[in-house]
Formats: sequence, C-alpha cells, structure tokens
Amino acid sequence: MGETMKALVYQGPGVLELEERSIPMPKDGEVQIKINTVSICGSDLGAYRFASDRFAPPLVLGHEFSGDITMVGENVKDLKVGQKVTVNPMVLCNDCFFCRRGEGNLCGNRKSMGTAIGGTQTDGAMREYVTVPDWMVVPVADNVSYEAAAMLEPCGVTLACAKKGMTEDEKSVVLIGAGPIGLLIVKFLKALGVEKVIVSDILDTRLKKAKEVGADEVINAKEEDVVARVKELTDSYGADRVIIAAGVGSSINQSFELVRNGGTIVLVALMHEKVEIDPMEIVGRGLKFLGSYMFTSEMKEAAQMLADNRLNVEDLITSTYPLERGKEAFDVLNDPKNTEIKVQIKL
Repeated sequence: MGETMKALVYQGPGVLELEERSIPMPKDGEVQIKINTVSICGSDLGAYRFASDRFAPPLVLGHEFSGDITMVGENVKDLKVGQKVTVNPMVLCNDCFFCRRGEGNLCGNRKSMGTAIGGTQTDGAMREYVTVPDWMVVPVADNVSYEAAAMLEPCGVTLACAKKGMTEDEKSVVLIGAGPIGLLIVKFLKALGVEKVIVSDILDTRLKKAKEVGADEVINAKEEDVVARVKELTDSYGADRVIIAAGVGSSINQSFELVRNGGTIVLVALMHEKVEIDPMEIVGRGLKFLGSYMFTSEMKEAAQMLADNRLNVEDLITSTYPLERGKEAFDVLNDPKNTEIKVQIKL
C-alpha cells in the first residue's frame, strides 16, 4: 500500500470518519501538495446536513485550502518544491466554448474538488496530501499566512461578485446577508471604492462584524423596516445595486424594493427554493438581474492584494480545529445558535 495519510471522509449526512488512505503521487503535469489549512465552506456544511448528488459519499470534502508543494511531476514548469500555494478547485475541461473564452466558471464539463459535481467524486483537501494539475495552482507570497491563503477561494467568489454589475458612478450598495461570503463582499466593495455600503442581516453579531470590516450602515431586519431605512439612506430612490448573499427566497422580492429604477440586482447566494416574482418589476423599472457564480481571474487578484497588504481576511477566522476533531468543527457550525464566522481545520 505504500505510505499512508489521514483523511476525513464524508460518509453521508452527519457522518465524518477519519481514515487511513494511500498518499497520492503526482502524475505528468501534476504537483503534490502537503495540506496545511482548510477552511470549512457553507457548501461543505450543506453536504453534512443534507444528502445530495453534488456530494455523493464516500467523499473527502474541502475546497478552500493552502499548503506547500512537496513533489512535482514531469513537465511541470514555474512551480517548485517548497512553494506556498493554494488551488483553484474548479477542474475544467480547458477545451469547451467557455474555457476557450476564459470563462471556466461556466464550463459545462467542470468537476470540482470536494464535490461529486459532473458525476465524478473528486476528493477535496480534508486530508494530508492532494495532487492537482499544475494549471490549478495559485502561488501565494511568503508574507501571506496559510490561514489567509486558505481563504483565497471565497475571496475569488466575493471579489467577482463585488465587481459584477458595478458602474463608475455607483454610490450605494445594499448587501443582504452578512455571513462569511457577505462579510468578504463588504471588504471588496470598500476596496473597490463604493461610497456607501449598507448591510442587512437578522443577527447582531454579524452586523457588528460587518461594521468592523467596513460597512457604513447596518440594519437588523428583525428590528427595523429595511426598505424604509434604505430609502432614507438613498434620498428615497433606493440603492444603485443590491447584492443577495442570503439564501432565503424572500430576499429576491425584497431586493426589488431596495433597488432604484435602472439599478442592478446581483444574486450570489446558492438558493435552491423556487421563488415567484413579478417580471414587470424588471421590465417596467429597467432593472438588471445578474447571477454571480464562482470567478475567473479574481482568486489570483485577491492573492496579489494579500501580498500587497491591501486586504486582511484573518479577522474573519473565529475557530481552528485539528483534522482529528474535524467532525466536532462541523457539529459546532451545525448548531443554529453558533456565532462562528469562518472555521478552519489545521493539519
């Protein structure tokens, strides 16, 4: 069997088991990475809660991670042993209409680490070693911590979202939902120069954090009339753009009330419920409704921002667990009363 490593394996809802597995060796054009840090994503937690074809067990979860290259296969250029890296977890075909256009996030043949998307179980990073093709690797500067580097995948998602539908004359953005994704979006909206960022959520702990990371105004939707408050803050017109980062169907109809005529709504939350809308809201008011999915170049852009000290993400990390206690980390996040923002697993 050769040398073995520990892997945290998802066996179905509520079941994560520590197993011994063979250490994968890099093939031609691949590198082997010793994992240092893995962040738990909302989609990992979703798999832990509910059975889904997207996460068919047995599967090693985890697609937000960092580590060091420990071995390089033949024909690998520009990467070397000892290099600190993260990985774009999208396993693309690199050959379709979308891949050729540089829109790999829309590749219909895509697989993704830590999921069974595309009908194939593609193990993720909650294990000691992974091997990936060299083109998936994103180098990380030495001055960037492993913890921050393990946040670069959600940084890619949120930077792409923050840029989506942005206009030069944009003055105000309302963000619905201040979870880990929402909070990163706040950071990027401010970094991109948005004058007024207004955040709504139902948890004061998250709103307090939103204020800390740059939000100009925060609204507790349980205690205040969000629409009335946003109108008050935007000369009664509504916001130039509304970003929905909460996976609650009602937030779509609320976004129509929050956006100004001719404005833009961006949906980034992975929302699975069906929602009834009035199409005349879009037509009669000249609205733009955009979906923001994954990213293209933004993971590398965010890595550069971290290297240049123009971005701080470590203030969103609230707890760290060793791999052996990985199930405990999931159970903590599964508690509806938890106040965690970003939880990481350290190997």
